[in-house]
Amino acid sequence: MALLEVKNLKKSFGSTQVLKGVSFTLDEGEVLSVIGSSGGGKTTLLRCLNFLEIADEGEISIAGETVFKALGDGNKPYIDPNVQEKMGLVFQQFNLFPQYSVKQNLTLAPMIVEKKKAGKGYKSRKNEIISSIEAKALELLQMVNLTEKADTYPCFLSGGQQQRVSIARALMLEPEVLCFDEPTSSLDPELTGEVLSVIRNLKSPERAMIVVTHELEFARKVADHVIFFADGVIEEQGTPDELFINPKSSKTAAFLGHVGGGLDL
Repeated sequence: MALLEVKNLKKSFGSTQVLKGVSFTLDEGEVLSVIGSSGGGKTTLLRCLNFLEIADEGEISIAGETVFKALGDGNKPYIDPNVQEKMGLVFQQFNLFPQYSVKQNLTLAPMIVEKKKAGKGYKSRKNEIISSIEAKALELLQMVNLTEKADTYPCFLSGGQQQRVSIARALMLEPEVLCFDEPTSSLDPELTGEVLSVIRNLKSPERAMIVVTHELEFARKVADHVIFFADGVIEEQGTPDELFINPKSSKTAAFLGHVGGGLDL
């Protein structure tokens, strides 16, 4: 059974249809890379998967349970109230809270979630909950090699450091599916390698990952499955070798020929 199943996802903004019926599955432990030209709908897909945008049509399931279903006829869609704990997103532009330290950026959302779960028992368990969440934050900062920056504010970090903090923050709620929206698009080459190394090390049987990226060499080496996205649809998908070495679609071949001249195939 697939960990993530997406069926016929559609999204329009006014008269412009951005997602035109997107369907795919993702297994536990699998890394899916989504490639394609800018403006093709890749970011909108991730935003719909993380409910920053609400799809007009379609269904999303995680581990066999429906977490989103559009009901049509003007009805509000069904959305699992706990779905945001199952999906995580790392943004292009980091989106850290500038008024909070690195550690506070990591602990804010889990504090809110745990307080809600504890209900009336929160007051008696407050110190225990805070201690546990802060310990987890420091563990994740160690994983991304930023332990010494726990009390630093985002404005004093490099772009690569901010993106690594964003990755640690996304892991705080232990999402089953972790999404990356072009995580290196605003970084110079040295910092790009730094962030891609962290993402590569996150590959684990415990989670699935979706990486929207223009780093084709990274996609080829790290992904288990690759989707070429064009004009709001999945134009072609397959293993990295199938897609990069022997593309079947002329659109895929043209895209790779245009941007992939430096690929080590």
